[in-house]
Amino acid sequence: MPFFKRAEITFKEIPWIASTGVAKLTNPESIAFYRKVTSGGYEPEKNIIVLPRHKLIYVTVPKSASTRIRRTLARIEGRFSRSLRQSKRSKYRGPYGPRNITIGSFHELATDPASLRFSFVRNPYARIVSCWANKFALKPLVRAGDPFIDAYLAARPEIDLRLPEGATHSLSFADFVVFVTAAAEIHKDSHIQAQSDILSIPGLELNFIGKVESFNQDFARVLDHLKASDDARGEASKALNESHHFDWPTYYTPELADRIYRAYECDFDQFVYSRAPSLR
Repeated sequence: MPFFKRAEITFKEIPWIASTGVAKLTNPESIAFYRKVTSGGYEPEKNIIVLPRHKLIYVTVPKSASTRIRRTLARIEGRFSRSLRQSKRSKYRGPYGPRNITIGSFHELATDPASLRFSFVRNPYARIVSCWANKFALKPLVRAGDPFIDAYLAARPEIDLRLPEGATHSLSFADFVVFVTAAAEIHKDSHIQAQSDILSIPGLELNFIGKVESFNQDFARVLDHLKASDDARGEASKALNESHHFDWPTYYTPELADRIYRAYECDFDQFVYSRAPSLR
């Protein structure tokens, strides 16, 4: 199976691979642009989705309505993926990464004034609760192939050996805050990485950043750009992959809120979120 997966990825990258050699002679600025985008360790394939036909680039921020947005973009693009069947929330997975088009097309899309280059962000307090509930809550802390639990166990000795581990333990929200505030910088998982860091891609300037808290209103701008049908707009209004938890302010004490604020202060400042949640 890994062989076929690698073969599929390589096949989809044929336009990129073929165009890169030609671009070195005919379009060197596109080569320079991609080198700039990937400088500093950025990996565009992990969080950039492109729709060249619609002049659109979406930079994904996990736990900020990213699954709903990807589904909507893929549905409008008309692409189907077996990796997200109905049993896995949606039959659509959206749709292209930069290396599935030519390098010249990516450069043109990223610099065209008519392109919409957007993302969505979320209150850091709410995003952290959602990540904990979706990826960690009630899971035994043993190595069993879960990439999030495995990453936690690998980082635990560097962070605090008093943090729990073992089959009879799971990660409380308070312990998760200790882990995530220490790991946000050293462990570059985009689920816990600062949103401002994810969106600071060298050379790629976004011209719209919406908020999950006003999703329907803000996403309407994206749908208008795509000239989306009424049917697609209706589907886009349905939440997807929601984490199951209580209202996020109920999880915070002043001490936990202060830890999150200090770790994600750049997000609070850049995206204008209040430092003070409604604490219990």
